[in-house]
Amino acid sequence: MMQVYRCITEQHDLRLVLLAAIVCLAGSVVALGVLRRALQAGSWSRGGWLLLAGMAGGSAIWCTHFIGILAYGPGTRLGFEPLLTLVSLVIAILACTGGFAIAVGPARGAALLGGAVVGAGVGAMHYTGMLAYGASGVVTYDRFYLAASLALSVLFGMAAVWRSLRGTGWRSTLEGALLFGTGIFLLHFTGMAAVLVLPLPLDMPDNGTQAALALTVGLVALMVMAAAAAAYLIDHRNEEDGMLRMRRLVDSAIEGLAIVRDGRILEANQSFQAMVGLPRAQLLGQEMPGTLLPPLHLPEGQPEATVETQLRRADGTLLDVELVVRENVPRPGKRVFALRDLRERREQERRIRHLALHDALTGLPNRARFTQQLEQTLRAAGGARQSVALIRLGLDRFKEINDLHGHMAGDGVLRSYARQLSVLVPAGGVAGRLGGDEFALLVPYTAEGELRGLLDALEALAHQPHWAGHSEILVSAGIGVALFPLDARTGEALLADSDVAMRRAKTLRSGGACFYQTEMDASVRVRRRLAEDLRSALADGQLRLFYQPQVELATGRRTGFEALMRWQHPVRGFVPPAEFIPLAEESGLILTLGEWALRSACAAAAAEPRMGRVAVNLSPLQFLQPDLPQTIATILAETRLPPGRLELEITETILMQDQERAQEMLGQIKALGVQVAMDDFGTGYSSLGTLRAFTFDKIKLDRSFLREIGSNRQAMTILRAVLAIGQGLGVPVLAEGVETEEQRALLHAEGCAEAQGYLFGLPLPPEELGLRGSAAA
Repeated sequence: MMQVYRCITEQHDLRLVLLAAIVCLAGSVVALGVLRRALQAGSWSRGGWLLLAGMAGGSAIWCTHFIGILAYGPGTRLGFEPLLTLVSLVIAILACTGGFAIAVGPARGAALLGGAVVGAGVGAMHYTGMLAYGASGVVTYDRFYLAASLALSVLFGMAAVWRSLRGTGWRSTLEGALLFGTGIFLLHFTGMAAVLVLPLPLDMPDNGTQAALALTVGLVALMVMAAAAAAYLIDHRNEEDGMLRMRRLVDSAIEGLAIVRDGRILEANQSFQAMVGLPRAQLLGQEMPGTLLPPLHLPEGQPEATVETQLRRADGTLLDVELVVRENVPRPGKRVFALRDLRERREQERRIRHLALHDALTGLPNRARFTQQLEQTLRAAGGARQSVALIRLGLDRFKEINDLHGHMAGDGVLRSYARQLSVLVPAGGVAGRLGGDEFALLVPYTAEGELRGLLDALEALAHQPHWAGHSEILVSAGIGVALFPLDARTGEALLADSDVAMRRAKTLRSGGACFYQTEMDASVRVRRRLAEDLRSALADGQLRLFYQPQVELATGRRTGFEALMRWQHPVRGFVPPAEFIPLAEESGLILTLGEWALRSACAAAAAEPRMGRVAVNLSPLQFLQPDLPQTIATILAETRLPPGRLELEITETILMQDQERAQEMLGQIKALGVQVAMDDFGTGYSSLGTLRAFTFDKIKLDRSFLREIGSNRQAMTILRAVLAIGQGLGVPVLAEGVETEEQRALLHAEGCAEAQGYLFGLPLPPEELGLRGSAAA
């Protein structure tokens, strides 16, 4: 060590040593800075940056060595052999370039191996230069110091490259440069301490010339390194400009983006700042993941991975996000974290789940959700030994509301009814819409009084108005009740039983709730089977039209026939119209059957002129069809029946649902030349108003008035009043249900124009009446 110390203090010009130190430190900083840039570069540009780093580092090493040699004064003058001096420069550049290339490679320990190559190259350059320096003398070496100098060069070279590449920022570059420079100086001074020079007599430049030469070499070296540094700074500026452009671009992205290197945030766009709730300045340098994200378990070896996690915001709340991590983007060694706010997606998923389990129109649970809740409630009630009532409600004549007021009004009624039901649901109960015009309530209860009070409230809903524009609509419902565990112990069975009870309530039309009874199943099965048979009855020729004569009481002359539909079932035989007509109305088949009856009656009347006028009943659903006048006109044209021979019978109930529309419809029908008769007159609550509002060609007096006219004074008074009304309006009255000679005589005496009933003839097929034509399907 004393030999090294004496070599520095006694055999070197300290001014030139200081110049060598400046050149060495500057060159090391530039070379290692460019090396870090090469590490971040792509494969195409990395080679250029490595060559530039190698040239900067090699020239710095060689110039440091050259100036150090010029600063060395062994007491004699030695010269430089030019070729070996040039070889030593080439060795320095090649060693640095090759070592740097190894250091940035992907192999494990590449930085240490590359540093060792650079350190060994520094030693090779130094001793090659010493050979050039000793060309004009005899140079010998102390082997111990020679080995120590090489070892120090390799070790410090390894430490310098490793620290520079594994650290972050300029600090690591500066620390690596200090280690690198220290290694070069230790090599030089330890190596120079090992030198023993025996000079040969030569003319050599004096010390002033050597100082000028050293200064020139130093300046040239600094110029080379300045050029490398300038290239690096220009690239760094371009990189900053690129980052600025990229920042502007990523700021326009909806996703939150953060660029991370070595686990810390380098850049964050505005969306990411908004997600976290922190400005960019506070985000830069934060760990990622760390306080912002929990530890991530990403698959290894994949350039991109997607996970769902939670982002911790500045206020401590957690935000559900979808995280996409891309490796080596935008440059090797960096990662991009792309975060998508999942709140909107979660809300959409919640809405989708809600729509899947709830009715879109009313917001009530749909059939699927109601069934789930039914099973859950029954399980809970079974364990607690609690009773549960399933109340099923089916709105009456809801199709007529749609046909009369429009589907928007019908939807409004459903929403309004659903709101009324929701208000009535007790604690622990559930309301749902099973579909169409059917609703259900699931109600656990302990006392029958609780259930009775709820049913009374549900029955009272029939008096609660709903509004369609300025029209007030009252809606009643058939209410069926099935009880758990009394009637059924499973949800499916309870639903079936409540449906049976509701159908029974609709049939009774009492307005009260109907509780399920076992015997109901048999009647419901028969009714449903009959409805299924009715669908094929028309095609199979089971339906026919029978005709009942209508006569003029004054003369006994037959004026026409009323067409009446009859069903001859292949198994049950004759099925009364009172049974199958309501089934046809409920199922919607009445439209098909009504049009068939109208066409068949017109065809039969056209084929047999002796039939005179033919009367056909129109159902309420037929009258609600907007194309009814066109249908009538088409049938008359097809059958070639004169319009005056067709009489259509309608009830006053149809007319009073929407008087304005009914008035227009009747006007269009009468414009065809068809006669219109009011059927079942006197059974409604607004008959007089109907007669005043509409013009009829005939009034048909309901058969109920004739049953007691011989024994009931009030019935006789009503009969006379009706006949007087008809005479006053100039509208003939036809009495239905005349069965005795006494009834005929009384009606004739009171001025009744026409009659119809068993007294004048039973409803029969055309052939049994002696008429031509057939009304078969």
